[in-house]
Amino acid sequence: MTRLSKILTIAGLVGVIALVASLSGCGLVNKLRAKNNLNEGVRNFNGGKYDLAQERFQDAMDLDPDNANAQLFYARAINARFDQKLTSDLGVKTLEAYEKIIARNQNNPQAVDKALAFESKVYDELATITPEKAEEYKQKGREVLLRRADLPSADATTKAAVYYTIGQGYWAESYGISKMSTKTMPDGKLNFTPPSADQQEKMRQAIIKGHEYLQRALSVKADYADAYAYEKLLYIEEYKLEPNPGKKQELLNKEKEAGETFKKYHDQQLAAAQATATT
Repeated sequence: MTRLSKILTIAGLVGVIALVASLSGCGLVNKLRAKNNLNEGVRNFNGGKYDLAQERFQDAMDLDPDNANAQLFYARAINARFDQKLTSDLGVKTLEAYEKIIARNQNNPQAVDKALAFESKVYDELATITPEKAEEYKQKGREVLLRRADLPSADATTKAAVYYTIGQGYWAESYGISKMSTKTMPDGKLNFTPPSADQQEKMRQAIIKGHEYLQRALSVKADYADAYAYEKLLYIEEYKLEPNPGKKQELLNKEKEAGETFKKYHDQQLAAAQATATT
């Protein structure tokens, strides 16, 4: 190799090294700029300036596409705008933002779990503001919650909370129907005038599903006090529909037992919390 060739080769290597260094530096600069945008976005978010926050989070994602925090805050900014205006359009955009987080972060179970948790709440709100699609959105919300429970990283507490939330939601469906036909008499007894056959069937299906998911919660976490509280409330819903006096008494017995179990575990947990606070 001639002296000139060596010089040219060395010069080429120096050029490549300089290019790599400049690219590495550019990547570092972009990450720093993304962090600054993220911090500024958080300040805007905390100040209630959700439009500005969304812009800053978008800038952060443009500079650092793999930044899971920027993605989550971006979705939370849209979510906050949805909470303010409660329009279906913003609700759908919020869901899309959370789904993008899930798609981009399959190796980040914490980010996926947070996205699913927030997404289920958006479906609940959409069910409230769009009655004509309420059942569809409720079901999609349940499916999202079950995706949380099925994550490989989901622990017993998360699984129990998911099943409890679904069970509580089914109780709310039944109660939403029955409360329109229920009056409390002066002696404290309930006077229930059965609604239409179709509404009664909806109540029955909700009660069955409610028990199913609350029992799933208890199978994972046997001392889940609040699950027993809603089991008690579901037995009351069953009582309203049951025409047989003997079976009514059985339901009252189950309701009493669930209430006592709730109190036992609730008192235990309260005592444990107080003991921890004094140590």
